[in-house]
Amino acid sequence: MKKAFTLIELLVVIAIIAILAAILFPVFAQAKQAAKKTADLSNQKQIGLGVMMYSADADDYFPRGGYAKDPNQSNQFWYSWRELTMPYIKNGSDKSDPWTQGEARAVGGLWRGPAEPSNSKNGYAAHNAIFPEAIAPGDYSGLIETGYPGGTVAPKPSISQTRFSRPANQLIITSIGLTTQWGGGPEGARTLEGDWWFYGGETWPPNVTGGPNSGAKNEGDGNNYNQWSMPRYRYTLQANAVWADGHAKSVRKFALNWCTQVYPGFSHFPYGDSWTWMFAPGNPCAGQDSPL
Repeated sequence: MKKAFTLIELLVVIAIIAILAAILFPVFAQAKQAAKKTADLSNQKQIGLGVMMYSADADDYFPRGGYAKDPNQSNQFWYSWRELTMPYIKNGSDKSDPWTQGEARAVGGLWRGPAEPSNSKNGYAAHNAIFPEAIAPGDYSGLIETGYPGGTVAPKPSISQTRFSRPANQLIITSIGLTTQWGGGPEGARTLEGDWWFYGGETWPPNVTGGPNSGAKNEGDGNNYNQWSMPRYRYTLQANAVWADGHAKSVRKFALNWCTQVYPGFSHFPYGDSWTWMFAPGNPCAGQDSPL
């Protein structure tokens, strides 16, 4: 007589397989996530090296965030820091077009994070105060302080590496949230927002030294400005970042200290350095080491 599995034996085998699957599938998912995080870190390391090589050829100045195709009209950027560093990186495609707004930026290859949607672009962004945009005169006319009549101001000067006392602690590039408000699929902002108001959660006093009540709580992909222009933690509450000395490493969500690691000590607005009052006694960054 042929022997066969009993129903009990079959059920035991199925139960064992189900238990093993329940144990292994999360492990496989974590391994996949870790592999993407490593690939993302490699991308940003190469981008950081490209930026540093550009800077070495530009008297230690970082590239600008963007350049307008028409110097008399603001917000029509067609050439960015990405295209400036592409000759050193030699990866991806240069989509800059002097006649088509919205087709700027180097795309594809290492310019797209492995955890981003397949049709996304501009997911890596540079700090808007350290990579200032070459805006047209009067772009900030609605924000000009007393003493700047007519809103005609010169663009913010390019920023030198030598301006930082602790470049290894100054964040300059990281992944940001994506938005669909411009159409054409998920897209990141031109630059990373370095404004304490957004990082602090848009409250007063802002929580700029990290923690669950800091602006990182708004992190995500969406059409809110404090999402798509802020760091995006895509790898199990972690994000990779490039620092001002060119190295790349990950940071945990809520662990970033805006006072000492994001805020460079000067504003991205063109009418002078501001916000140093944040380090004065009684203000949110009091007691913190100034980044300059």
